[in-house]
Amino acid sequence: MAAPFTLIIAGVTGAGAGGDLLTLPAPSATTTPYVDLGTLSLTMSGDGGGGSMSFDVIEVKSPTPYLQWWRSGAVYDNARVQFFDSRYSATVPLFLGYITRIQASLLENGVGTRATVSVSDADGWLSKTIIRNPKTGITVKSSMDSFTQGGASSTDRDQINALLAKIDAQVNDSTTRQILDTSVISGSTRAIFTGTAQTIGKQSFKATTLQSALDQIAEAAGGIAEVQYRYWIDGSGRLNYGPKLAAPTIANAPANITTDPVAIRTGSTTATTTIFARDLTVNLDHDAIVKGIFVQAADTVARYDSNQTYPTAPTNDPYFRTYTGTYSRTGAGQAARNGPLPHEIFSAPKVKNLSDRGSTIGSLARATMVTRSKPVRTVSFTIAGGDINQTSNPDWSYGYSQGYALAAGVSLAARSGTTATITTNVDHPFRVGDSVTVNLLSGPTGYTALSGTWTVTTVASSTTFTFTTVTSGTITSGSATGTIYYLAKAWLPGQYVRLASSQLDLALVVLFIASVTMRFAEGGGTYQVQYDIEADFRRKYLKGLSALIGAD
Repeated sequence: MAAPFTLIIAGVTGAGAGGDLLTLPAPSATTTPYVDLGTLSLTMSGDGGGGSMSFDVIEVKSPTPYLQWWRSGAVYDNARVQFFDSRYSATVPLFLGYITRIQASLLENGVGTRATVSVSDADGWLSKTIIRNPKTGITVKSSMDSFTQGGASSTDRDQINALLAKIDAQVNDSTTRQILDTSVISGSTRAIFTGTAQTIGKQSFKATTLQSALDQIAEAAGGIAEVQYRYWIDGSGRLNYGPKLAAPTIANAPANITTDPVAIRTGSTTATTTIFARDLTVNLDHDAIVKGIFVQAADTVARYDSNQTYPTAPTNDPYFRTYTGTYSRTGAGQAARNGPLPHEIFSAPKVKNLSDRGSTIGSLARATMVTRSKPVRTVSFTIAGGDINQTSNPDWSYGYSQGYALAAGVSLAARSGTTATITTNVDHPFRVGDSVTVNLLSGPTGYTALSGTWTVTTVASSTTFTFTTVTSGTITSGSATGTIYYLAKAWLPGQYVRLASSQLDLALVVLFIASVTMRFAEGGGTYQVQYDIEADFRRKYLKGLSALIGAD
């Protein structure tokens, strides 16, 4: 397979550069393995729900004696798998994962093999990574299981950085760190954060998986902020963590989706790409609705809460919360809706001996009902086809995988010498090397020199980046307004997509992309990429602070 796609399994040598298995070997190289492209399918997840990949590897003639690439001891255990699109990045894969299963069978020729390879994305490694109390040289009465970390002012980011630091000290294997990179990015930061840090205080953990601990942190933050927090591992092996915005205004996916033919356009540095999608579907799950919860604590004594002062009797049901009740003592503060009132019991054995269990139960109610007090919506669609004549800006020769997006607005602008610094009004999606077009409408003296198309040179934070200008001079940092367009080079989970379809009750709504499934379909002698995308909500329904309260 010619550029731009490559697939590499650690320790396996294909015919292409770096051991690429998508490159067909020479006819004489009958023992060189290659991937049957028509069998390749991969799903990328942006919500911790887990992605996967599967493909068949052909070996026309098995090397002898017993030297098949897939045999135990030949291919690495849980070998790392990377899938690249060089138009997106030559060094950062679109998909990062590890082998979970290989099933080999004879080819029809009787001398070769077809090996079906199953791969989990790197998110799966979160459940294979244990956090624990690492103390040594302690007394026999000291706990080697549970531990606490942080203090009253600790944020969710503080807790995550501390967990990753603990793992980094306990796991020093270089191949493991290729799947989950826990090293320092800068300062004490070891993950990629978006949104605003939430103060969740001191946290207690038992020896558990990193996934369970992250659930605890995400649910605690979600109960405070009244939004869902999500996490996943990107192609660089970095943990990403942040909120699913309740009402985002900016869509940074490669294209807007519409059902109006008049709105279709290729896009440019001043206009977003807009395309049709196939199989646009809206699913509303009513079965998950819950409008009242009873929390079954370890000991459900009405006055076991600082909210109640003896001998005053409680004026509310201490362990029951409704979706419309006032947060946090009687409910989640959600808007009233029509229909009956389904209730649910939450087992909470950890809720005991707390000075104010009422606030904990209130956070549980909000974290639950912000998602589940109304039908849970999922929007899915397929992007297929392409344009072999559209080969750049955007490149559609292998499918509609690229397009122009309005990535962010500008809030601050500055320049020192030739280095310009832009601060955005929302989290931006930029990486070093991205091409961005800055259109400033106002700003500090000299701001017009910063308008133009530039290459991102550094990314200091999720709202700050720099580029190098042609001219030089000082522009004192100051408030600015304007827009930033960029060429989005791949559909990725974690992006936001704008959809417009009056027929399906989608009024220019901007939704979070939870998963992207990518596969190849052969037609007309060329390979086109097809994308199946799920947006808005896909992950298992959050049942509130399940880890924190010890729910079943």
